[in-house]
Amino acid sequence: MVSFASRANQAVAVAADFEVFRSALRAGLDVEKCATVTAANASSSHSETWMLFANRLERGTDLYTAVFDLRRSANSFIFDDLAELLLLARSHNWPGLESLLSLRSRFFRAWARDQLQAASRIRAATSVGWLAAAAPWVLVLLLLARPENRGSFVSVPGIAILLIGAVLTALSLFVSTRISRPKAVSRADVTHPKDVVLHLAGQVEVLGFLLNAGLPLRQAVELALTEGDWAKSLQLGRFGELIASGGSLQEAAWAVRADSNNERLNELLTKLAISDQLGMVDPSEFSEFGRALREQWLVQESAAAASVETKLLLPQVILSLPLTVLFALFPSLSLLSSSLL
Repeated sequence: MVSFASRANQAVAVAADFEVFRSALRAGLDVEKCATVTAANASSSHSETWMLFANRLERGTDLYTAVFDLRRSANSFIFDDLAELLLLARSHNWPGLESLLSLRSRFFRAWARDQLQAASRIRAATSVGWLAAAAPWVLVLLLLARPENRGSFVSVPGIAILLIGAVLTALSLFVSTRISRPKAVSRADVTHPKDVVLHLAGQVEVLGFLLNAGLPLRQAVELALTEGDWAKSLQLGRFGELIASGGSLQEAAWAVRADSNNERLNELLTKLAISDQLGMVDPSEFSEFGRALREQWLVQESAAAASVETKLLLPQVILSLPLTVLFALFPSLSLLSSSLL
């Protein structure tokens, strides 16, 4: 079962694995050797994935096929991103991959820190929920200690009330468990609206990476922002169509911006249009913009985790509290009913 704590541990493990891969890159090793070194020192969370990737390369499998197997085995947005970076770096800027992996490693460590903090708060809220679920039954035990209340609970209506209480308690705990689980981060080809900023950040950083490699702006944009299924989910499908039809980068950017309601996407399109218009491109501007997008996503994730704490109060208020009142009043209501009959 995925939890905030387990996700934090996975993020830390990925950051460590990326740092190992980056160290191998710095030593001048090629992708096959880097994968082998990483597989030998990989964290337990992803050791099988790294081992599969290294074995494919050692057997002479081409990088494209090995990367495809890596994505299929990992089934994670993390390795989708790594796969794209490896392919682009092999073709355009292999030395520059080291800086991108460093950025990714720092991002995953920051994400892990936030997830651990959320896990601590949610664990405390969950503990309160368990205490709230146990409170009605503690009350029942206290009521049964009085002889005049035992007959009420041993009767048919009393047993029915206890059974209803057991069902409500189980439902409360089940709902609390479901609420406490974090929502999975979607992959780029099936992007959830909450993760649009994250995937856009990755592609903007790739754009800066390609520009640093010396690619012209138009070619870098075509590679980083218009290829793949993810582009459609980020409202960039039309942008790619306009560029492919021969339109200028500036015209395509302004046209898409006019119909978009995504502030961050509009900011990116404005930067692209101005860069194309002036004929001056600053790769660091896009790299910094990508980091800002990642920070925004981290803030959104922290806010989502905080909302989980609030939602955990719902089972207590809707189920546990009414059940406590019901158990407290039942003996009196049972005696009152008997006296009236």
